Amino acid sequence: MSVARIMACLLVSALLLAPICVQAQDAPKAQPAAGAKAGEPATPSHRLGDVAEVFRNGFVKFALLTVGVIGLILEFKYPGKTLPGSVAAFCFVLFFWAHSFVGEFTILAIFLFLLGLVLVGIEVFFVPGLGFAGVAGAALMFVGLLLGTLENWPADTNDWADVGATFGTMALAFVLAVGGAILVTMYLPHIPFLNHMVLKPAPAEVETASATSLSNSGPIEFLGAMGVAVTPLRPSGKAQFGGQFLDVIAEGDFIAPGGRVQVVEIEGMRIVVKAI
Repeated sequence: MSVARIMACLLVSALLLAPICVQAQDAPKAQPAAGAKAGEPATPSHRLGDVAEVFRNGFVKFALLTVGVIGLILEFKYPGKTLPGSVAAFCFVLFFWAHSFVGEFTILAIFLFLLGLVLVGIEVFFVPGLGFAGVAGAALMFVGLLLGTLENWPADTNDWADVGATFGTMALAFVLAVGGAILVTMYLPHIPFLNHMVLKPAPAEVETASATSLSNSGPIEFLGAMGVAVTPLRPSGKAQFGGQFLDVIAEGDFIAPGGRVQVVEIEGMRIVVKAI
């Protein structure tokens, strides 16, 4: 995924989310109109408030967070596949929109979340292994989501207890999302309509790998061997050479699963490959 594409997605997200939250925060909270009689039809704003309340329900909120995080993980794992990212964007837009009716920190929460998303993107696509950017980004995204749920700043022990309960619920959603993403990744090649997201190496490519370079005499024998990437190489990952799977490091750009690679350098247990 190019820098331009990432920045464009973030810019569109910010332009879509910020005006919605500004409008929701500037408008009065959804309350019955003064003098309204029982049985009178609800106004459009009241109907929207009722819909938003549904999405603020504990179970629905938990589901939005879990599915949204799974979508983000899959989008980062399989760059360029629009389905996981679109599902994640839909879930998080609904999450922030629903809480914008009652929250006082929605705009700040959105920008913290987007900043965290940028840092995670930097960690995944541009400087893998840096560590700090990914951890800080994930923390900012979590804080942004937690801040978005606050109706006001906690004032007493009961308020802080509610924040703690929300924190625990969100942490559980994140843990389940990571586990769910792992399971989806494992079974994705076998899921109908979704297996096209995984590029399967052609059998001929595996069969034509050099047999002499795959002997058991040591890693040096792999120099010049050709194989197929079985995980995303950004830059590290796994590649298949004949019937063996090795940890490798890509030279240069990201290599998607299914891309043909060749070993160009070996230093101890460090195996460097390039796309061919």
